[in-house]
Amino acid sequence: MRRSAARLLPVPILSFLVPLGLFEMLRSWGGLDPYLQSPVVHFYLVSIVSFLALLLAAALGYAGMRLRNLGVSFLSLAYISMTGLLMLHGLATPGFVMDHNSVQGVSSQLGILAATVWLWLASLPSARGLAVRLKDAHRWLSPVYTAGLVLFLAISMRGPHTMHNWAMGLQGVRTVLTVAVLLLLLHAAMNFARDYRSAGMPLQLAIVYGCGFLAAGQVVMVNGETWRLSWWIYHLLLLTSLVVVASGLLRQLAGSGASLTASLRAIFRSSPQEWLQRCISPSVQDLIQATEQKDEYTAGHNYRVALYALKLGERMGLSPSELLAVGQGAIVHDVGKLYISEVILRKPAALTTEERLVVEQHPVRGYELCRNLGFMREELSVIRSHHERWEGGGYPDSLQGEEIPLLARITAVADVYDALTSQRSYRQAMTHQGALELISSQAGRHFDPSCVNAWLQLAREEPEFFAKTAQEEAYLPVRTGKPLPG
Repeated sequence: MRRSAARLLPVPILSFLVPLGLFEMLRSWGGLDPYLQSPVVHFYLVSIVSFLALLLAAALGYAGMRLRNLGVSFLSLAYISMTGLLMLHGLATPGFVMDHNSVQGVSSQLGILAATVWLWLASLPSARGLAVRLKDAHRWLSPVYTAGLVLFLAISMRGPHTMHNWAMGLQGVRTVLTVAVLLLLLHAAMNFARDYRSAGMPLQLAIVYGCGFLAAGQVVMVNGETWRLSWWIYHLLLLTSLVVVASGLLRQLAGSGASLTASLRAIFRSSPQEWLQRCISPSVQDLIQATEQKDEYTAGHNYRVALYALKLGERMGLSPSELLAVGQGAIVHDVGKLYISEVILRKPAALTTEERLVVEQHPVRGYELCRNLGFMREELSVIRSHHERWEGGGYPDSLQGEEIPLLARITAVADVYDALTSQRSYRQAMTHQGALELISSQAGRHFDPSCVNAWLQLAREEPEFFAKTAQEEAYLPVRTGKPLPG
């Protein structure tokens, strides 16, 4: 994965250089850059295409909510801003809805600026870390921001003269704005390129390309002569940036083994179990596989724990969103073990105190890795807190009782059950009944009593589920043979 990523990363700079080269060629050879002054075409074409692109950006936002990924939500806000303001740019063509050209002049620059800021924020782990601490941010962030943008568009259409001073102000700082936009996009592209080197997500590479197209659009918009053929290019570049990013998301989903149609259907209509089976991204699959390859005794452990946690969550009445969160968190709950040496993980004897301390850091390391990948607050709580104990004394934060997030308490039962019933290097597997008896004895000590009660009830009523799930040996039907990430 890493070698292929290294080969691809120099290519995205072409998404910036090629459009600029075409722009300069058209401007240098006057015969190739005629005036195409057609307000009618500009009004209808830009307005309609921008509206359709706005719908695509909104769908990207909904996908971010369904995927429970703040990074995708931030991308949606970037392109909702850009396409919404570009639609205003088209509607503000003088001679149609309004006769004042100030709105048209300022809207496209504001659109690029807003998109740039959101893309830059999406690339910052610190910004995503702040957002995941805002409870339910993924549910209200896109709708509230979109409502605010619609209000801004309505005010601009009703009172175009209020935009006149903005337009005059922007004229004086166009160079400064252009430099700021280019620097922010460069920094965002570098951050996503770095993430792509380590995780290999198609969406990450697509965003790098998207930043290049957006940066080229900014330069063309500022330097182009209005109504020249070269000037029309920037409209196309802005929309191309959105299409490239959206296609990157679709490639990421389709790459998980499901067809593109199935992936789209899973985003909008799937149950948590169907989502878990069909649409976990290839990069997350690789993380799961890499974790299990470090310890051959845990093959299939992550997937089984996710299935157990989903079933227990259903029994305890979790909402669909909570079920998806516990499934996505549980399937990568041990990803922090990537940072532990095989010598410790496969040691057949008892661990030393120093080795135990190393192992106890894996929830924190997994939490930090997945936070940088855009995982949501609830999933991160599963990764960080699945080794906490109900009576205290767990790790890494020594939480107790209801201080421990519910989804982590559910995952703890599922995790321990699968560990007890699996063959390990240091002990034989327990029987199903033996594992149930041990978990029952730890109610109110290691485990939340309500989780244990629901687990035991599930075992009595659906024994076939346990028998079937215990046979799951690997998340991927066919091992890909890819090198380990990182």
